[in-house]
Parts: sequence; C-alpha cells; structure tokens
Amino acid sequence: MNVLKPAGVILFYILCIQTSYAQNWFFNIADSADQKLFPKTSFLQVRYQLGTFVHSGEPGVRYIEENPFQSVDFRYGLIGYGRKKWQQVHHYPTYGLGISKFFFQPTDNILGNPFSTYIFFNESIFQFRKSRLSYDFDIGLSYGWKRYDPQTNPEQKVIGSSVNFIVMLGLQYELKLSNRWDGIVGINVDHMSNGRIRSPNDGVNLHGANLSLRYRLTPPKPKDYEGDPVSLYAPKNIQHVIDPFKPMYEFYAVGSGGVATTYKDMDDHIYYFTASLSVDVARHYNYNGKFGAGLDLFYDASLVEDYESQYPTGNVPSHLFYWPGVHISHEYMVHRWTLITQAGLNLKVPSSKGVWYGRVGLRYDLSKSIFLRASLRVYDRFYSDFIEWGVGYSFYKIKRR
Repeated sequence: MNVLKPAGVILFYILCIQTSYAQNWFFNIADSADQKLFPKTSFLQVRYQLGTFVHSGEPGVRYIEENPFQSVDFRYGLIGYGRKKWQQVHHYPTYGLGISKFFFQPTDNILGNPFSTYIFFNESIFQFRKSRLSYDFDIGLSYGWKRYDPQTNPEQKVIGSSVNFIVMLGLQYELKLSNRWDGIVGINVDHMSNGRIRSPNDGVNLHGANLSLRYRLTPPKPKDYEGDPVSLYAPKNIQHVIDPFKPMYEFYAVGSGGVATTYKDMDDHIYYFTASLSVDVARHYNYNGKFGAGLDLFYDASLVEDYESQYPTGNVPSHLFYWPGVHISHEYMVHRWTLITQAGLNLKVPSSKGVWYGRVGLRYDLSKSIFLRASLRVYDRFYSDFIEWGVGYSFYKIKRR
C-alpha cells in the first residue's frame, strides 16, 4: 500500500497562511476589454535537483534507495503580472508546463529512470524588493517505470504500474539577477504512485534541494495596440481595484467512481469497483478559501477479501462493502482550480480501513454550478485507499448578510 508522505501536510499549511488575501473564481475573469492590450509574458526555466530517497522498507530496492538521485527539469510558463484580477490576489504567480527526467543509481536498476510531464503553479509567500520566498506545487504523470512483475521483476515491490502520478511540493527563494534572469534555490519533496490502481503501490518518495535559472522571453506586441512600443521586458505588475469580499455559503454534491487492486491479487491483476457520494456545505471566508463539512457514503468491492474468511461459501453480503463517514475540509481556490484537503471519521468501521480517513484532491469548475473532481482517499497511516473520479454540482449559494 502507498504511504502519502508529509507533502500533503506541508502543502496544506503553506496554503492556509495565504488566507489573508482575497480571490475567488467568482471574479469576472474578463476584467476589462483593456486587458487584451497587455501581452502575455512567458519564460523558460531549467532546474537541477539532487536528493535522497525516503526508504520504503522493501529489501529488493534498498540498494537503489541508499544512493542519491538527480533530476533535470525544463519548464515553459507564464508570468501572471495582473492581466486578470486573480493574478494580483495570488501575488502575481508563475504557472505553466514542465518535463523532468530522473536519474537513479545505479543506472541499470529495477525501478528504471523515469521522466514526467506536469503542470506547475508558483506563488509568493513573502515579497521583497528584488526577491521573494514562494511555494511551488506541481502535479502530473511519470512514465518509464520498470513495474513489478512476478516473473521478470519480482524484487521490485514498490511500484506496480509503468505510468504513475507525480506530486512535487517545493519551498524556494527567488532572486532577480537582471531584467531577464532570475536565480532560484529551494527544497522540495516528490511523491510518485498510482493510488492503488495497480498493486503493489508503496510508491517512491524523494526529498532534496534544487537550483534553477529562469529567463524571461520578449513579450509579443499585442494586436490593435496604438500606444508606445511594448517594452522588451516584463511589464510592471498591474494594480486592480478589488471589490470588498462578501462571505457566502456553498452547497454541493459529488458522485465519484474508480477501481482498486489488492496485494493479495497483485499477480492476477483483479480490479474492484469503488465509489463514493459526498454532500457538503462550505463557507467562503474570502476570495481564495473556504472551510466546510460534509457527509460521505463509500463503496469498495475489494473488501470482499477482508470478509471471505467469515463466509466460506463466498457469498459475502454486499452491504458490508458500504459505509458512511463525516468530514471537515479546507479548500484553496486559484481561478477555476481548487485544492481540497479533508479529514474524516468513519461512522462505521469497515474491516481494516480504521477509524479515520482523509482526502486530497483537485477540483476544476466547468461553470458556476458544474465541476470535475479527482481525489485520493487515504486512511490509517496515510495509506492510499482509492482514487475518486467525480462530477459535482453546486446547487445554490447564499450570501451572508
């Protein structure tokens, strides 16, 4: 089973301290027609990372985990200097696409030397005159793993799939070297696993230090621009007038489905259906955050393996696969995206899943009412339970007087 390392806790803390700033996707994202006159400004970045493994406890990969690892990233991103209001409220962030290559030692090993593609978001925590302290959040897919195979790779019992999710969280210091160049140093933690879609799934967890150079590209001249020539350098941050925030309540429901595997059947690749239904109420306390609480109903067909010893005939009652729970949550919003962190209690303890559970996920708003959500349910010692792929509906919101 996969162990979700402290990355989620660190991320939750960093995001919570941002709550003194106001932003939410309820902004009119087409702030004004004038924004079309401002060019999109972009950059290229190269990053080098050096670090070590968090030991998985599996003896077959210890010879790899005892050695340091290296990685190289190439990024293309945009500088959010205030073309839209949400960029101002999120401290003029940078965001974009990245690709990375990992190098494990020895080079010829049973894990492979994977690469990954991901999206990233970088927001400052403290801003100084020519520098800033910021967090960096990346999420994507990693490829090229030598997955577990009972015949060809039996000692590799940490990753059961050749394609896995990757989450990277960093804290970094950025220094402006010139009008075009920035130097960046930081620390980060990386987590790669598949959310129990394929067993085994202990996952690979890394931590290390990184060094980057970022180069600002020349912004293009916008169409229909009749003013002075556009500067070769990134424009100064635009200051908008932000309307005072009005607290409100949001009520929403999410239905999700997925699949899970178990260690017992990892050689046979048996997939079990999982599902959940959640109903929540959340209070928006400013433009970028909301606290809430909700009820869950879970279903996991893989529980048949926990109960089969009690039912020798194999007819395990289906009601044992269902159980309810209650949770509290915090949600951090960036434009149409929302980072979800939840902690909950099972109102009925389903076999080996324990008393408590958690959820870490991403939500994307398709409209004011309909959204997509993908989340990882964890339990006990932050073991992965299953991934929830869901669709939700915010059926009404009430502004508080």
